[in-house]
Amino acid sequence: MKRTFNLTTYREDLDRYRDRADLLSALAGFDGVELMHCGEDARGVVPPEKILGVHLIFFPYWYDFYTGDLAACERHLGGREAVRALYGGDTPEALVDAYRRDIEQAKAEGAQYVVFHVSDCADEELFTLRYRHTSREVAAAAADLLNTLFPEPDGDMALLMENLWHPGLTLTEPEVTGLLLNRVRYQNKGIMLDTGHLMHTDLTLRTQEEALAYIRRRIEEQGEAVRKAIRGIHLNQSLTGDYMASVAAHPPALSRDPQKRMEQVYTHAFSCDRHRPFTCPGVQAFIEWIDPEYLTFEFISRSRAEQEAMLKVQLDALKQA
Repeated sequence: MKRTFNLTTYREDLDRYRDRADLLSALAGFDGVELMHCGEDARGVVPPEKILGVHLIFFPYWYDFYTGDLAACERHLGGREAVRALYGGDTPEALVDAYRRDIEQAKAEGAQYVVFHVSDCADEELFTLRYRHTSREVAAAAADLLNTLFPEPDGDMALLMENLWHPGLTLTEPEVTGLLLNRVRYQNKGIMLDTGHLMHTDLTLRTQEEALAYIRRRIEEQGEAVRKAIRGIHLNQSLTGDYMASVAAHPPALSRDPQKRMEQVYTHAFSCDRHRPFTCPGVQAFIEWIDPEYLTFEFISRSRAEQEAMLKVQLDALKQA
């Protein structure tokens, strides 16, 4: 099993490191990073040989655009220009091209795997948790998109599909999981289990121990084939069910101003999905039961000091198991 931590090429993230040597020193105890491209690494901080995985760009709301419902996109996003600004065009090919560029960059960097979010959620749905599309619809569209992006039957770079709590791959509906794994023709595929995301599918969870038992039960419900298909784990925890339920019961009015609306959405998203260390007894045993190829400590931090503290807390918790 190879161990990584998440990193983006946002300037704020890369500026935590003086240079490449400084990042390499921070990687002590890890095999590399799972990188998300969010701009250029102008200083060359990230050594390509340490990029084990690439988390592909993702569009939280894409199903309507991909299936050609531009009218719905314009209603949700505020007009045709907003649609073009988000996707880079007004036809599904724009979405395909955006992913292809990211995939080609991952290949050029020698990434062993890429991560693709199988989920769809419009801004309003993020707050209300009431959705227009079903998991089956989103999974079927995602499979079609992935078959376009990975036209060859196999390849050296693995495609790992990640669960979220919005319609798509939630890991709460075995038939949808099976549909996705069966319809994606690319053979070097699997699942990237995000433990925090799975917690959000049960808003009654209050403790890490409850969450761990719930996650294991959900995986067991999927069957042995799905457990074996889990090739990577994004390890984190986020117990915010009470907050999410409260907001869903009384959702706010979203601003018509694009900048203010984006601030509302991101503030709420990060309040839901906190990405903290998963430290209760039994986490190490759970990892051994899954036996993934890749284990990523995926945390949200505001500084290098906070990031390093989280990594240490997680490492220490697993050693004590």
